[in-house]
Amino acid sequence: MKEGPAHGGTGMVTRPEPTTGPRSAASAQELVSLIREAIIRGQLEPGQRLGEERLAAQFGVSRIPLREALRVLAGEGFVRSEHYGGTFVATLDTEAAHDLLDVRAVLEPLAAAQAAVRRTPEQLETFHRLLDGAVQAHRERRYEDVRALKVEFAEHLAAASQNATIITLMHVVRYKIEWATSIEAIRRSASEERRQRTKILRELVDAIARKDPARAATAAAANIEATYASQHWQSVVDVRFEETTLD
Repeated sequence: MKEGPAHGGTGMVTRPEPTTGPRSAASAQELVSLIREAIIRGQLEPGQRLGEERLAAQFGVSRIPLREALRVLAGEGFVRSEHYGGTFVATLDTEAAHDLLDVRAVLEPLAAAQAAVRRTPEQLETFHRLLDGAVQAHRERRYEDVRALKVEFAEHLAAASQNATIITLMHVVRYKIEWATSIEAIRRSASEERRQRTKILRELVDAIARKDPARAATAAAANIEATYASQHWQSVVDVRFEETTLD
């Protein structure tokens, strides 16, 4: 079901600390981030009931900001509420993960094409740093960092497009991408598969560097196709709704 920001020249990624112990949230938005991070990391498991009293004590907040944070997370799809039944961690099932990849298949090639036309020299430098950081993190078996860098690369692609709509949409889905990316799958990935994915991403960055939008879009699409292949999936425009169109 699972599919698969660099900081400084070392490729190390600064991640929020685990939320297994009590930690105060300074704001409702920070509380949203902390709970979301706990869900992505698996510290709060799919289907787990989120007791308000326990969570409020854990994060050092009252129930009012906690309920607001849970409403935001419900809107994002990370939690679900049952009428009079409580609030639970949502489950990212196979269909939801596939839908997410279908969205990326549309979004990222467009972002890549526009990034090739609009990127700044500083943004190009960041692409190189992110890619090099991911290669180094995998070599050093820092799999959480590999996942984080993968997500930041996608978000930076949107930023470099300088398309406000794409940036907004990617901000919505970036956490889902991270949630849908299995650390275990990253750990078990074959070296040849990793080399091929890195080659595709270097082709993408080179196309952006050379301001070639058609080539950039093709490389971004190839990266998504590689993810489809790794899951033994096909894209929505291939066969997912073939039976429906034949009715």
